[in-house]
Amino acid sequence: MNVAMNTALSGLAAASRHLDASASNTANARTTGPMPADGDLGAVQSTPASGSPYVPLQAVNTALPTGGVRASLAPMSPALYAEYQPDSPDADAAGMVAAPNVDPAQETARQMVASAAYKFNAAVVKTSDEMLKSVFDMKA
Repeated sequence: MNVAMNTALSGLAAASRHLDASASNTANARTTGPMPADGDLGAVQSTPASGSPYVPLQAVNTALPTGGVRASLAPMSPALYAEYQPDSPDADAAGMVAAPNVDPAQETARQMVASAAYKFNAAVVKTSDEMLKSVFDMKA
């Protein structure tokens, strides 16, 4: 496989990972939970406890030495914010719950960028495939 194809395929996978993270954030934007016992809303547990609020994710790109990119998921920072919901069963004495730090406008923009990146990388895959077919046709 050629370098352009490998790079574009890694870009497709990375764009897909970005879209997955943003879609998960959007779907779980209103998933609240109890305030952390220590009150630190910026700290994120590596394995959240049952009943804890959703921790929003971001995809982080890392360049590969052979070309292309790899996207890995990491928690956003700060992950949570305090929200007043006195009727929630998770509310503390002050009526506060921990809510995911998800901005719907930002997530919409992330989804649009990921979608465009996916389309661009798919176009590179298609063009690379057509070029390889042309080369094989010339040799035949």
